[in-house]
Parts: sequence; structure tokens; C-alpha cells
Amino acid sequence: MAGDAEGFDRSVPLPPQLRISHVRRAIEYIERETSEFVDVYFEQANVFSAVVGIFGVRALDSLSPYKRHKHPDIAQQRFPDLSLSGRLNPPPEQALESKGTTRPWELQSHYNHAGWYIVWRYTIDRTRQMKGREVVVWRVDARFLGQEDWKYERSAAAEGRGGRTHTFGVRKAAKVFRGAAVYQLPGVALKGKKPVLINGA
Repeated sequence: MAGDAEGFDRSVPLPPQLRISHVRRAIEYIERETSEFVDVYFEQANVFSAVVGIFGVRALDSLSPYKRHKHPDIAQQRFPDLSLSGRLNPPPEQALESKGTTRPWELQSHYNHAGWYIVWRYTIDRTRQMKGREVVVWRVDARFLGQEDWKYERSAAAEGRGGRTHTFGVRKAAKVFRGAAVYQLPGVALKGKKPVLINGA
């Protein structure tokens, strides 16, 4: 990754009018504001990932030209989370979805819509050695995804017996997101699919 001293790579394409400064401030906001919900992570990690995505929406809505969808049902349950200047029916190039995950490459969604996706890849560091905080956004990926990038992941739950809702996953996620890291925390690398401090630094 050809990042600067802070870990930002300005060669990575971003959604129209989204800037490195917006991403930087959003990372700071997410790490600060989600810290009080860390206990949720240990109870139900997928819920905490949703919280990270939600705070990503809040940050970009406040700090960037991308605004939360004016219809709450669409903003909360459908697609997209945000659109450039709050456009109601944005073209895919102006639609932005915010996702939080602990996975190094994989990404899941309830929809397979084409649009921009910003992925806050985080870890919980109770030692506070990585960045002085418990919630650490160690990488941020930005990638435009088309419908062809998604694959349907059928639920194995039997009818009437509960289970997760149907989802879509990104095909060949490691290949798709390679080169999409607009930010990676300096001094951190993947080891066994988990971010770790290089040489224990």
C-alpha cells in the first residue's frame, strides 16, 4: 500500500466529492463514539458491526457532501444509506453504503445493489496498544460494486424454525478489495486474518 505517514492512500478512487479529510474525521468519530458500546461486541459481534456502520453514516452525513436518505425506511432498512447532496433516487455512482466488519476481506449485505461501499474494518483492542483506543478502525476500503460483484447466500434455516435473513456476499472479496484501501493503520498487518502490530511495536 502506498499510503502517507498517516496511512491514507490518495491514489485510491473515492465516490464523487468524498475526500480523504472526510474519511479521516469519520474514522476519529467512529472510534470515539462507539467506545461506549464495546460490551455489545462481546455479547453479539454482528450487532456491534452494525453500530459501526451506523456511526459511519452519522459521520459522513455530518462531515461530507453525502447525506442520509430523507426517507427513514430506505435509510435504515434498504439502499442506499447516503447519497450525494441527499438525492432521493441517486444513480449508483452517487449512492454510498456504510458497512462495519471485523473481516479482513469479506463483505455481506442484504441487497446486491450497485453503488459505492465504504467499509470500516475494525478490531477491538482492550490493551489500547494499537491506537490508544479500544475500538480501532485499522483499514477503510472504498469500492464501487456492481450487481455482478455479489453472490446470493441462501439461508440454511428451515421454514418456521428461525435463522438469519438471506444475504449477499461479495464474490472473490480479497481480489475485489485488493487495492481499495484508502486507509490502513501504519504499523499493523494481517496475521491469521487478524490485524496485529508489526514486530510487536
